[in-house]
Amino acid sequence: MARSDSEHSLREHARRNGLSLTRLSNAATVLKYAPHLAEQVRVGALGLDIAYDAAREKKDRAAAVLAQHERLREHAPDLAEQVVEGLIYLDDATATLDQRQEEERLRQQVTHADAIRLADGDATPPLAQLAEHGDITWHQAHQSAEEFLARRQDAIYQTQRALQRIAENWTAVQDLAARPDTAYAREVVEDLLPEDRALAQRLISLG
Repeated sequence: MARSDSEHSLREHARRNGLSLTRLSNAATVLKYAPHLAEQVRVGALGLDIAYDAAREKKDRAAAVLAQHERLREHAPDLAEQVVEGLIYLDDATATLDQRQEEERLRQQVTHADAIRLADGDATPPLAQLAEHGDITWHQAHQSAEEFLARRQDAIYQTQRALQRIAENWTAVQDLAARPDTAYAREVVEDLLPEDRALAQRLISLG
């Protein structure tokens, strides 16, 4: 309390008066954030550590509230203004901002999936369009987008594996292509299923 109006720093006061800088800092925190406890500490009715813990808790709450206000001012000035005018509680405004940002995150991911579907030649209505028209929710659109991307990735993997197997056995195709009208070639393909035989014949023609 005595050093409140002093121009010297806490460190300088601690040095001049032979005090612990940590204890002096704790006392300053109590005086600033829990002044109603400061007098109790001064007269010995309350320990400094207990008062400091209470002050730190109040300081942390104040910092959290300030951070909420700053986040609202940056991302939702309209909500920040409503809080200042007392039209909406801070926690409600923060919840609304969270909802807005979550919807925007979903919108971006759904739009990204729609772009991939369009590039793949899918002519079905975009999921984002359905969500914007209210036919489905953004969460439903996001779930459908995630399922599409998972199926697509699995199809890509399976196709890659199939092409790898063809590449690994391409020498057999080339061997048949070198002698397509021989008894050997006929015996190779004659016991295949019709669809397999048709594929083999196309591959042999390419080989």
